Amino acid sequence: MFTISLYIASALSLAGILFQIFKLQKTGSAGLKLHTVKSNLAPAFFNTLFQTKLFKASRVRWCIHFLVFSGFIFLLFFHALDELVSNRIFSYYQPTVDPYQFLRNFAGFLVGTGCLGFLIKKFHIRKNNPRLKSGYNNLFSIFLTLLVILSGFMLETSKIISEPVFMEMVEDYAGIDEDSGLDELKIYWEKHYNVVFDQLSYTMENAVEEGEIINEDYCLDCHSKISSAFVSHLLSRSLKKSGSLLNQYRADRIFYHVHYLLCFLMLISLPFSRFFHILLIPFASMNQKADIEDHQKLKVEFNPVTLGACTDCRFCSDVCSVYPNYAVTNNIRVLPHHKIEAFKNIITGKHLHKDEMIRLKNANEACTQCNNCTDICPSNIDLQSLWVKLSDLLCKPASGKTDLPSDFQLTREHDISYSRTSFKNCAQCTICTNVCPVVLYSSKDENDMTPQQVMNLLRLGRKQMAAATLMVNNCLTCYSCQENCPSEIRVTDIITELREASAKAGQS
Repeated sequence: MFTISLYIASALSLAGILFQIFKLQKTGSAGLKLHTVKSNLAPAFFNTLFQTKLFKASRVRWCIHFLVFSGFIFLLFFHALDELVSNRIFSYYQPTVDPYQFLRNFAGFLVGTGCLGFLIKKFHIRKNNPRLKSGYNNLFSIFLTLLVILSGFMLETSKIISEPVFMEMVEDYAGIDEDSGLDELKIYWEKHYNVVFDQLSYTMENAVEEGEIINEDYCLDCHSKISSAFVSHLLSRSLKKSGSLLNQYRADRIFYHVHYLLCFLMLISLPFSRFFHILLIPFASMNQKADIEDHQKLKVEFNPVTLGACTDCRFCSDVCSVYPNYAVTNNIRVLPHHKIEAFKNIITGKHLHKDEMIRLKNANEACTQCNNCTDICPSNIDLQSLWVKLSDLLCKPASGKTDLPSDFQLTREHDISYSRTSFKNCAQCTICTNVCPVVLYSSKDENDMTPQQVMNLLRLGRKQMAAATLMVNNCLTCYSCQENCPSEIRVTDIITELREASAKAGQS
């Protein structure tokens, strides 16, 4: 039964993995294609196994992650797949002898501690930064992992205290009865192995010593003392009073089924939960990142499949240079980890309201291309190239052709005011303001902003607000600002484009 269930769960998991990759790869409608990139094998190897980038970003988060990852990998290969791995590597492997018994408990303890650390960290972030909170979708993975570990410990504990399990082992491997020392063995196992027996005589003299001899003859080769299994040992001692009831209902069989079903559920949910990033981090880590010149020339490629490597750690938002924009505008899409989710929705065809797309466009235009998000990303995703591609997705190309749904189309009629390279060097020196005749001869009621303030609005990604100012409509196009700009910014041309965009928006 469990063999068939394992095959079904594995097939469903594989189908889910292929479906998720196909869904992310199927971005022809979004203007993206899965591409071949130059591989960096050494960084990919170290980042996958040792999470080197996460270590640089946060020592605490790295410790928590490494506890879960290292313990889980050990349990997967040396416990769940022991017939394929442990039995072949260790000729005398038995799961109930040391050091394997101790290592299994130790690995489970590491995973459980790491999961609790994740939960504490998660709720701490939500409590102290409620505006930065993300969904609870990654909590499912943590709780499921905790349930798998807890059910595994309870399975081992219920087998430790189980009299039926003890009797089955005696019948299968020892073949002793009451006349050949079974009672003495029971007394010894109750004292040293925490087995709970319904009926047991303690009047026998030297029973423990005799039971120890029998144990050495029949059991010691396959059963180390359970004190090394420190977690299960403590649990078995705490459950001894209720051991008879647990044995009566064969708790060991119940926890056996529960543990395996939870493991199958984890396997099936792998492609649809935060577990999926484990498979894609190696691919994201191998991608060679585009440099600043590539970004400026818009000659970048981005592999959308690597988005599955995102762990929603929010480190990218913590170091974002335009976080002040979010603090002022309250546009949550300014934060990189929210832009990633929006990007996933776009390329997978999910419907977003046009107002939401406008907020996303404004937020993405605020990006300063500082590369801080890419540098700190523990999964090594090329986020800077993602923002460049996101700009292309949110605007029609020059040909006017696009396969995006109509609700996703936010027309880009103008190149200068759209391109951040046109105004990013503005030093806010106010020279353009000082030479502007509109500023000089207009009253406060006739003009609301200065050229310098218009450029600043563009730097903050507030293009619509800049286009709606009186300054843009009052501009005389005398080119005094542009001719005197020490940074050679085409101030007048930008303002002219903003005025044309505003006029067309009013006509529509």
